[in-house]
Amino acid sequence: MSNGSPTAFLSWAILSCLFLTFLFYHLWSYDRLQCLKWNSGRQPGAFRRLMTYSYLGSTPLLIIFSIGIATLKFKEVLPKPPDLWPKHRQHILLGLLFVFSIAWALEQPEKREWFTSWEYRLWSIGCVTAILGMPLTTLIARHDIRTTDAWIFLVGTLSSSTTNILFIYVLVRFPFFLRHVKEEGADPDVVVRLATFYELNIIRIVFRFAAAVPLLVLAVDGIRGRHTINRSQFWSDFLLMISAVGQFISSLITVMVLPPRDLIHVSTHTFHRSSFRAL
Repeated sequence: MSNGSPTAFLSWAILSCLFLTFLFYHLWSYDRLQCLKWNSGRQPGAFRRLMTYSYLGSTPLLIIFSIGIATLKFKEVLPKPPDLWPKHRQHILLGLLFVFSIAWALEQPEKREWFTSWEYRLWSIGCVTAILGMPLTTLIARHDIRTTDAWIFLVGTLSSSTTNILFIYVLVRFPFFLRHVKEEGADPDVVVRLATFYELNIIRIVFRFAAAVPLLVLAVDGIRGRHTINRSQFWSDFLLMISAVGQFISSLITVMVLPPRDLIHVSTHTFHRSSFRAL
């Protein structure tokens, strides 16, 4: 298991609580939480609600995981492998790892709104794989409690990194779409907002890599057996905190984009049906 200190996991708990607070504030400012109602409507609206439910499901689970791990770490004052912990704490740890794997699986979905396209089908397959694969990884790796979190980190970060790399394709193609919109004589306000979307997503993808890569490093080091990085209190805490900040900021940007508040007034028909067709 990672040698991260209680303080590192406490930072996860603080950032998770801050994000959940911001999420409710954002949804309240958006439409007084009306977007949470599953009413019949256009598919993009329903999809936004589904994505919102995913965050409302994953964030409390992350809070439970981080507070639980921090508490266990504080209780075990002297650093020692988890297989030397009292049995009841090992059981609590395994339960928290299941909570973490489910929360991460719910967080995996990316913003996809073209329901009839191959991208949406690929997204659907990825969602099902993540939701089933992450808890399954915990179930399979539970017999060696020392490396269970390393396997969760490995599978989760590889999944996230794959999604991030695929999304880079969209970012690379987006300037061509933006140029096409300008040539078609779109309203300047729409062009500015689309450009803002583009810039926000560039920042977001950078921080998503910042969230995934440190955990990938900890996972590989934990699985390969030498534990050069995990045995260092500095590097364990540093990588865990970088990952927490990356996840926090990328999630904030995602919420700002989905659902958009008064910041974004792009036509649903123009954006959802024409944008990726133009790509």
